Amino acid sequence: MIIVDSKAAVLNVARAHLWVRETAGANRGEMVNEVLRVAGFAPGAPWCAAFVAYVGRAVFGAGWSLAPVAGCVSLYEDALRKGLVRSRPEPGAVFLQYRETLKRFAHTGFVSHQEGAQWVTIEGNTNGAGSR
Repeated sequence: MIIVDSKAAVLNVARAHLWVRETAGANRGEMVNEVLRVAGFAPGAPWCAAFVAYVGRAVFGAGWSLAPVAGCVSLYEDALRKGLVRSRPEPGAVFLQYRETLKRFAHTGFVSHQEGAQWVTIEGNTNGAGSR
């Protein structure tokens, strides 16, 4: 028997989906549409929060503790209501990135690990240049 802890399972599934890209326009593509569908949204919606829901549901099924949402503010509000918000990141946790220019949370994903003072993350709806 092999035992895998839940944090490792989340990170493994998230890593396995790093190939997902928009292939049919902004927030669209065969797999992007599937990520959005599983989270309950139509093609074209921003999909970073949907990616979090997709991975969480893949690992925990109906036991995933966060609501499937398309927006980071809604994700934060759900986590806050459930007492799941923490100020210190840790591997396997969901992070929310606050954008000062927007005055709100605007991107999300999973914390993978720390390298020095930097946290490495796994995200949907981003690119190598750091775009959300």
